[in-house]
Amino acid sequence: MEASIEEALMRGSRLALAILEGRQLAKLPITAGQESLKALASTQAALLEARSTIAEAHALLNDEKTRIGLGARSMGDWGECPPASGSAETAPSPKPALTVVA
Repeated sequence: MEASIEEALMRGSRLALAILEGRQLAKLPITAGQESLKALASTQAALLEARSTIAEAHALLNDEKTRIGLGARSMGDWGECPPASGSAETAPSPKPALTVVA
């Protein structure tokens, strides 16, 4: 769900860019597409709010898991759930690829 919201945000950003570039290339007045851009901006704002709340839900579910006595669960190739906040510098490094040994 988190990835889907981010994908929608990226698609919305590309759409806004296409509208703006298309207006310039077609030499249309600055008001062309204005209402569409406003609607898109409103949608993007709602998606940003959804991104925030799904991250909060993720953290709450992780806390609930611990509260009801479930141990750590794997998170794909990452192990534990990544932190709910921070930067790329604090993210865990991916595990190295598997190697064949003789």
